[in-house]
Amino acid sequence: MSAGRIVIYTDAKEITSDNIISILRDAIIDHDVNSARIQYLLDYDAGIQPLQRVKQTRTDIDCQCVDNVANEVTEFNLGFKWGNPISLVQNGNVEDENLTSAVASLNKCYESQNSRQKQQELARYVEICGVGYVYIDINTEWQDGESYFTYDVLDPRTTFVVRSLYYKDKRVILAGTYRKEKNSNTRYYTCFSKDFRYEITDGLKITNGKEKGKNKWGFLNRSGEENPLHKIPIIEYIRSYDRMGCFERQISEMDNLNLLISDFTNDVEQNTQAIWHGNDVDFPKEIIKNEDGSITEVDKKPGTNEWVLTYTSKDGRQPYINPLAVDYDYSGMLNNIQARRQLILQKCNVPQRNDNSGGSTGVAMSDATGWSQAETAAAKQQLITDGSKMDEVKVVLSAIRESENVSQDDPLLKLKATDVQPNIKRQKTYEMSTKVNAMATLLSHGFSLKDTVDAIPFFDDPNDVIARSEKMVEAYQNSIINKDTSNQAEGGDGEQAPNKDRTMQDLSDQTENSPVIDKSRTDK
Repeated sequence: MSAGRIVIYTDAKEITSDNIISILRDAIIDHDVNSARIQYLLDYDAGIQPLQRVKQTRTDIDCQCVDNVANEVTEFNLGFKWGNPISLVQNGNVEDENLTSAVASLNKCYESQNSRQKQQELARYVEICGVGYVYIDINTEWQDGESYFTYDVLDPRTTFVVRSLYYKDKRVILAGTYRKEKNSNTRYYTCFSKDFRYEITDGLKITNGKEKGKNKWGFLNRSGEENPLHKIPIIEYIRSYDRMGCFERQISEMDNLNLLISDFTNDVEQNTQAIWHGNDVDFPKEIIKNEDGSITEVDKKPGTNEWVLTYTSKDGRQPYINPLAVDYDYSGMLNNIQARRQLILQKCNVPQRNDNSGGSTGVAMSDATGWSQAETAAAKQQLITDGSKMDEVKVVLSAIRESENVSQDDPLLKLKATDVQPNIKRQKTYEMSTKVNAMATLLSHGFSLKDTVDAIPFFDDPNDVIARSEKMVEAYQNSIINKDTSNQAEGGDGEQAPNKDRTMQDLSDQTENSPVIDKSRTDK
């Protein structure tokens, strides 16, 4: 079993019509291995999780149970890491109306491509499979009000990229996707280099035209083989550098949990349908007529809700009837199942879902329930996601500049990749009051609005908040300075109450430790 998706490499410096066939055929070998594993992970998330052990006794009772913890891990990650769409915000505090307008237009282009839904599709592939792919193209069917580019998610089972060992950064020099004929195994590859597009049948023959002019092409409507974007339009997103899915490391433990639950269920069923053992018991006889007219006398076995009567004989025999059952520790087994399940979730960075009544500080609750661990893992993954998003933005801006439908005075044409940055907001509701209080405290103590919103992740577009609220915040801060100066002039010391700047109670006001965390109180 592979440990993550194989990274496909080549020694070539660039892709040409002379070497693409050999590079593609080598790449297919590794990709097919990845594709098989990806299919296994997708099936596993869907609940197709075969038990690793065959039942040897009482094969008539074989309950095969799946506790789909894998999907629970997936759904948490989709909600926590990808629940809010990735937006693009202005990079830096540059007061430029044209730049602000261009960034807003870029986000609207994404929205017109239904990017919110498509990002969830991408996220599902990334979280389950460890990799995901996005395809950017010029919108050749543009209509007024629509995006100048197209944004589509590709299936990682049929998509791959090839990196070059020639370069220190191991950059992508080839990306490909393919389709199969319905009634055959023929593969039709569409491969992209920085400057060209290649149509290849079964990895053996280049079949697209030889035109060299700068013709616009699209994924479904192509003319010519030159790539007008001069960038590879397929962008790879990865979850981690080993390209493993969010639950992949714990599959063996999930398999063991399924076995444990299945065995528990089988034991309950076997005790319900127990085999009975009788000693010195005589059953009444039943006469059965055979087809040949003969008669067979057999014991009449009791059915459900029927009585079986036994008698102590004069010769001292003691008849009895007992079930053949194992004395099972049901409570201990249930505790074992729960503990194993919780451990798997913990290893997958999924927070506990315990009742937090009784209160705990925000920090204590975050640490004890696993939210801090989940946030750390998400922040680490975000750094990788941001890099892929910026690669995507570069291709998007190229598609916009190559579109024939963008007016020459549109600020989008002057927008550079360095002008924007991705913004991913992970909002936890129990932190909202704490964040509000922290912002109020920083602003009341003279911190700029920009420094405050940068320090405390709260808004989808911090620069938009700065543009709309900066003057009001400055007026508020000046009023505080004037009030403090006036207070000191009248003989006051200018000191404020410790909680003066806070707007509401937050989780830090709680003085008791959570009974969920350690079953204790500070006043004991």
